[in-house]
Amino acid sequence: MNWYQNLLVGVLFFGALALVGFFTIISESGPFASRGRQMVVFFDNAEGIKTGSSVTVLGVPSGTIDNVDLVSVNAQNQIVAADDPERVGQRVAVTLELKKQVLFYENYSIEIKNESILSGKVIAINPGSSVADKQGHIAKELPILATPVAELSREGESALDKQLAARGSQNYIELQGESSGDPVAGLSEMISENRRNVRETIENIRSITGKINNGNGTLGLLVNDDELHANANTLVTDAQTVVNELRESLEDTREQAPVTSFVRAALTAF
Repeated sequence: MNWYQNLLVGVLFFGALALVGFFTIISESGPFASRGRQMVVFFDNAEGIKTGSSVTVLGVPSGTIDNVDLVSVNAQNQIVAADDPERVGQRVAVTLELKKQVLFYENYSIEIKNESILSGKVIAINPGSSVADKQGHIAKELPILATPVAELSREGESALDKQLAARGSQNYIELQGESSGDPVAGLSEMISENRRNVRETIENIRSITGKINNGNGTLGLLVNDDELHANANTLVTDAQTVVNELRESLEDTREQAPVTSFVRAALTAF
């Protein structure tokens, strides 16, 4: 019987080990997970996003950022070669890797957002839809260059290389993104713009708390004067007693009401 128990324990042990190995190595989050498709989105500013940051589609985690790079643009904000004499500035090219194919429509939006105040940045994608708007306009599906990672590896190219090679072509469009703003930075800017008012408010609060600590005013006396505090407690206790007596009187009146009504009816009858 011992050999049977040992065999059973061994099977359970190696079975559990195989499950752990599958979910950590071969599953979606493991190093051998199946890759998705890569596409490029252009921003005016990276706004704190970096390689490995999350990408969400309609709020659902759907991929990660594979690369963040700079590209040159001309006066019409079109992508040009780095040595092009017409270049006037640079933009940020962000390569996204999505696990599933996403269809984009004319009313799409791509934003850099804070997932929460304390967490890092994410790229939030709303691919849009072909549902008619209030004016009856139906958005068309857009041709997006989204190349499978396996194909990129086989050809030895990046998604940005593919996108730059297709610039000027009518077959694909360039996805444009924007930043929704940093709430922490906005709060800091508001405080900076109202620094004088904030300082005055803090000084007023400091003055009020100082008066309370020194026993000035009614609130200060309540906090610091034990006798006044005791009187206040006595007043509250007396008020509660009066309320209780008034409640008892009302209940007695309610109980005597039927008797009083009967006597009044009887006297009226005679």
